[in-house]
Amino acid sequence: MRAREIVELIQGKVLSGEAYLDEVEIKRGFASDLLSDVLALVEVENRDVVLITGITNPQIVRTAVLMDIPMVIVARGKKVPWETISLGEEKGVVIVSTELIVFVTCGLLYKAGIEGARISRGR
Repeated sequence: MRAREIVELIQGKVLSGEAYLDEVEIKRGFASDLLSDVLALVEVENRDVVLITGITNPQIVRTAVLMDIPMVIVARGKKVPWETISLGEEKGVVIVSTELIVFVTCGLLYKAGIEGARISRGR
C-alpha cells in the first residue's frame, strides 16, 4: 500500500516527506512507544515498514533512518515539534499525524492488508 493511501485511510496529515508519498510502498507495520523495542525487534526488508507511535521527539526520525523505516505515523493527535518535522524532511522520512489512537490505526492498516513487521529473534 502506498504511503498516500495510508494517509487517506487514517485521515492523516502529512508533516514531512510529502514528495515521497507515491514512492513509499508499505507492506508491514510495527507499533511501539519504546524506540528501543523498534531497534531490538524489527526486521526491515526493502524499506517496507511503517512505525506507529505516540512519540513525537526527533528520536523517531533517527530511529527510522537507522532502521531504514520510510514512514512514521504519530497517533493520538499529538503535536509534533518543528525540530522533528524538519529532521524528517531533511532525512526523507514521511511523518504523518492522525487523531486516531494506536489501536484503531493498527486495526485499519491490518484490515487493509498491512501485515505485522517481522520480529528478529536473534537480537
